[in-house]
Amino acid sequence: MVAEITAPISLKNVLAYNFGKVKSETASVILTSGLSVDERGETDLLRALADMENRLPSGIRTKKPVFHCSINPHPDDVLTSAQLQAIAKEYMERMGYENQPYIVFKHNDIAREHIHIVSLRVDSFGKKLPHAFEGRRSKKITDELELKYGLIPSGNRKNRKEDVTVKEVIPADINKGNVREQIAGVVRAVLKCYAFQSLGEMNLLLSRYNISVEEVRKEYKGKQYDGLVYAITDKDGNKLMSPLHANKIGRGTGFSAVFSHFEKSKALIKEKAPLLRNAIMEVMKTTPDKERFLAEMKARGIDVVLRENEQGRIYGITFISDTLGVVANGSRLGKGYSANVFNEYFASGKNPFLDYTVPPENALTAIDLKELEQSLAIEEETYFEEFTEEPDLPITVHGIDYKELAFQRKLRNKHGKLKIKRKR
Repeated sequence: MVAEITAPISLKNVLAYNFGKVKSETASVILTSGLSVDERGETDLLRALADMENRLPSGIRTKKPVFHCSINPHPDDVLTSAQLQAIAKEYMERMGYENQPYIVFKHNDIAREHIHIVSLRVDSFGKKLPHAFEGRRSKKITDELELKYGLIPSGNRKNRKEDVTVKEVIPADINKGNVREQIAGVVRAVLKCYAFQSLGEMNLLLSRYNISVEEVRKEYKGKQYDGLVYAITDKDGNKLMSPLHANKIGRGTGFSAVFSHFEKSKALIKEKAPLLRNAIMEVMKTTPDKERFLAEMKARGIDVVLRENEQGRIYGITFISDTLGVVANGSRLGKGYSANVFNEYFASGKNPFLDYTVPPENALTAIDLKELEQSLAIEEETYFEEFTEEPDLPITVHGIDYKELAFQRKLRNKHGKLKIKRKR
């Protein structure tokens, strides 16, 4: 369990952010302390804001009077609302905020539920609460709460390598609203967890989550502007909305970030390609039956996407390995893995990894002996460029909520004020 503490400037903005989640039904209020509620025992944005502002004396000199904390359990921890309430209450008491007004939101906009707490850093006299070694104290408290509630330990985040997967990413649903957040979450997860080198390969991944991406090119006053647009689709890939430009989706989803990812993926694909080729060869040795081949590859954790024309001829093949985190067109693995090779393999049963005889003179074959030797060499040179940097694109994962960090940066912007109309 990891707690991320921030000190936003605007109380209105941080409350509006969380109540906006409540309105979109991706969050709920599970606990209030020191705040008034209506006859149903509930509160809303205007009531909570008025209650907290009334606790702030006029003329206070503290520039950042707001306490905002997100507490993120491990993805494998399943906690009830009652348990999250108890954790939030004990956390605030031990942090010295037991007498402060605060409100706790449970967020479920991603598969891993987590909580956000909003409170005040100053008391009713305008005195700022002690905050020395705040991060260190918070870490000690969360460690002890993990032990008390039998949760999975978070360890030292600085020294811990996150095991990032896309299992917690939920497919986009146009009916749930917040399309920008849905698209951004999926795109960042895909960029973080997989290596690929083209928009076509990226689209195959995004289609799993009902999202498509396209490249757009425009020229304005003699200058070329390149960009990407995203859209939510149905299960058949049909767009359900007008495409949104990446600059409206969020940081890390635009043209430069995606094409930089293509370059950075080359090193990882070069490293993992022999393992992928070896798995393909082993299955090809067993059967030329297309359906059985696809099933055998699936059993090894590799999805095979075939592209066929109206006549049934295979003109494209892509391999997706969730285990290796690699997406690669067949030709990227070598000529022995191209679409033409598999088209002949499924049509005639000719296996390039079993037929070693030299073909008769002038005979037409899919690959020659030299290409066979190259294909059979597991460690063959694939002519990819070396690139040592690891992909470093943002994603919302356990312990590091990049979407939340972006929100915090916005709160720190003095000009990023959100206007709220009060009912008179």
